[in-house]
Amino acid sequence: MLVFSVMAFLVLAISIFIPFIGIIGLALIGIPSVRLILEGRIWESIICSITGSLVLFFFDLKIPFLFMALLISVSFIYRYCFSNNKGPFANIAFSSIVFIVLLVIYISFISIFQDSGFIQNFLNSYKEVIINLPEDPIVQNYMKTMAITQEQMQATLSQAKGFLNMLPYLMPSVVIFYVFLSTFISYYWSMIIFRKNGIVLRGIPLFKTWDIPWHFIFGFIAGLILVVIPNFDARFDFAFDAVGINLLIVFGLLYTVIGFAVLWGIFDNFKIAYVWRILIIIAISFFIILLIIIPIIGILDIWINFRKLERR
Repeated sequence: MLVFSVMAFLVLAISIFIPFIGIIGLALIGIPSVRLILEGRIWESIICSITGSLVLFFFDLKIPFLFMALLISVSFIYRYCFSNNKGPFANIAFSSIVFIVLLVIYISFISIFQDSGFIQNFLNSYKEVIINLPEDPIVQNYMKTMAITQEQMQATLSQAKGFLNMLPYLMPSVVIFYVFLSTFISYYWSMIIFRKNGIVLRGIPLFKTWDIPWHFIFGFIAGLILVVIPNFDARFDFAFDAVGINLLIVFGLLYTVIGFAVLWGIFDNFKIAYVWRILIIIAISFFIILLIIIPIIGILDIWINFRKLERR
């Protein structure tokens, strides 16, 4: 388990340089310590979490402590959920929330005790990159290849300025998605691996039955309200838009998943072959209008209940 933990952290460390592959590393690192704690070997689980995290000292002196706290916390969450027969989504939600809270504490610690201008410096650097984007060698080569003039590029950047300035402020929703996806994959792999060792975690329900509480719609409505509020004060308008868009992304993705679950249930009713299901989903992914319809289906399912699920 110690070797597995170290190797998992090596995968995570390498994947830092490859976008989105880091999800695999995050999904792997918790498996050894979780397995040990579910076997009742609590101290060995803690030692495994600490030993694996030591790999990250080669990159930074603070990050290992973040992952030590994360792995130990997640291990005890698995133990609590396993002992109390909690569902898989409760386990995934608790683990993800702990990860996000620890990440916020970590960033706050750096901002307060190490670099008070950490976040502001990042935003200033980003703005400088956007300003100097037309002079970037890659952009220059692209302009030459596509026969785009400097004036055309400046006009395009001017039109996209609002969106580009907003991008850094959308990081919270991206991080939340990243964390929940990696936690879900970790639980799924744990469920398969641990079963071979006699540890039976509660199975993930069939995709067509996935559901969320009806009151989650208020998160989506709140995001929509914050985005459509008319501009009234420059100090608050941008902040309202940033918070609103983050909420729309998080809850929009959530209802997109439910929308696809509804679609999968419809496929089951008509006994459509799996190959055709995958081809239809791929085809939908290529059309923005169809992609917009999917979360709408997920939202409508709250009241219409397309799948006739038993809800409390």
